[in-house]
Amino acid sequence: MNKRILFFWILSISSLIGQSANFDANIDITTSIDTTQVKIGEEINYKINIYSKNKYNIRFDENPNFMPFEILKSYPFDTIIESSTISKEYSLINFEPGEYWIPRQKIYFNQSLKFSDSLLVIINDVVIDTTKQKLFDIKPIIPVNRNYQKLITNLFIVLLVLILIYITYRFKLFSKKQNSLDEIRSLYEIAVDKLNDLDNIDPNSQIEFKEYYTILIDIFREYLESQVKIPAMESTSRELIVRINMLKDGDNYNFEKKQIDILEKLFTKSDLIKFAKSLPTKTDIKSDISTIKDFIDTTEKIYNEKYNITEEEETQVEQTSLIDNIIILLKYSFLIIASSLIICVLIFGYYPVRDTILLNPTKKLLSKNWYTSQYGSPPVELITPKILSRINDSIDKSKFEMGSFNDPFYLSLDFKDVNQSDNPTNIELLKNELIKKFQSTGSKNILVKDDQFNIKSGDIGLRLYGSLDIEISNSLYRSNFTSIILPYDKKTITLIIVYRDDDRYANKIESRILESFDIIKEL
Repeated sequence: MNKRILFFWILSISSLIGQSANFDANIDITTSIDTTQVKIGEEINYKINIYSKNKYNIRFDENPNFMPFEILKSYPFDTIIESSTISKEYSLINFEPGEYWIPRQKIYFNQSLKFSDSLLVIINDVVIDTTKQKLFDIKPIIPVNRNYQKLITNLFIVLLVLILIYITYRFKLFSKKQNSLDEIRSLYEIAVDKLNDLDNIDPNSQIEFKEYYTILIDIFREYLESQVKIPAMESTSRELIVRINMLKDGDNYNFEKKQIDILEKLFTKSDLIKFAKSLPTKTDIKSDISTIKDFIDTTEKIYNEKYNITEEEETQVEQTSLIDNIIILLKYSFLIIASSLIICVLIFGYYPVRDTILLNPTKKLLSKNWYTSQYGSPPVELITPKILSRINDSIDKSKFEMGSFNDPFYLSLDFKDVNQSDNPTNIELLKNELIKKFQSTGSKNILVKDDQFNIKSGDIGLRLYGSLDIEISNSLYRSNFTSIILPYDKKTITLIIVYRDDDRYANKIESRILESFDIIKEL
């Protein structure tokens, strides 16, 4: 009994070993290429031939690795049943000179794994004979749109500086005028103010009377010496009366004789109070202050008539106030700003000036310093006015954005892993996926068109473009969109740009971004 069991066990093991490709000596795998030396960028035809006497379910790797070579095309494998031969062919290419090995490839026989042989390929550089190379004309200068943002900003800064200089100059001039007016009129005003202050004093003792009259006469002397230019402070009372009479006799000041006599009596009374300790009455004090005030008023009137200073001119000078200067400043500022705006509009155009002053968001984007950056894997190179921000990063997906979907200008760059069951080149499926994405943001009335798009590296992608209505705060904004889709074997790269339909600068931003769109080829 045990011998029978052992016999059947050995028979089953032999049967299993006979069915495993790992132990099958009748499998022959050969690899070949059409040439072992090629030039940079020249196509290489790589072929795998399999011969087997036994029947196997033969499969090739779905994602073959030929690094550093790139796969141009993978041909479906041919099977010849009579000879039990299977052939698989690939088109390869390489853009770097040197010696490279084509790696071994995986081949599945049922559940067993075998490998093909590796092959050495020499990539020769292209030698250019400059003496035989054709010469071409230098490319013409490409006109670049002018950036008026900085120039207009600098003009306004200069304008503001000029206005500030004018304000400073104007107020300094006004202060000088006020000081000069104070110097011209302060002699009379100071004398009157001092007399008013003295009139509020009520002396009682002899010492207070003496001090009171001393101040009263000194006020009068100071005014005469400063205004009439006579040595009043150094003269005695008698000498001062003589000098006043001399002014009258010389027709310089037409004082009345009666007024001079009253002034002379006041000087005599003042000397008696100061030196003989005489005491005046309250009535005498009021009368004496009035006498000095009247004489000062008369002197001031004669002085103004003598030097043609009219009351009209004084009133006009008095009316020149701070408010008047501010009004004048505003008028000049308005004229300067209006003139500057008109000149800027004539030079740069209406919309650039208006949008610069109103800080149009897309105008600011276009005028910013742009940045060259790489994103995702395989790396995508873009030139944008702002660095894109990473939104999420998971195992199968990464996304980068500039702004939000409701902004006047929105850009997103999406990297998505490709499932083997997906068909990344089905245009209708891609359209429906894009429409669903827009509908999820609340967009309506979506119209989509399609065509091809070539990026800088030469790869051809799908461009979906059209229009849609974006709903913001219960209002619909008609917008345009462009979506570039690059379907690769392992990744699908999607670039989406959305902007307002009536935006004057968004087209330029979009064109500049799309012109820079490129895939960086890594070896």
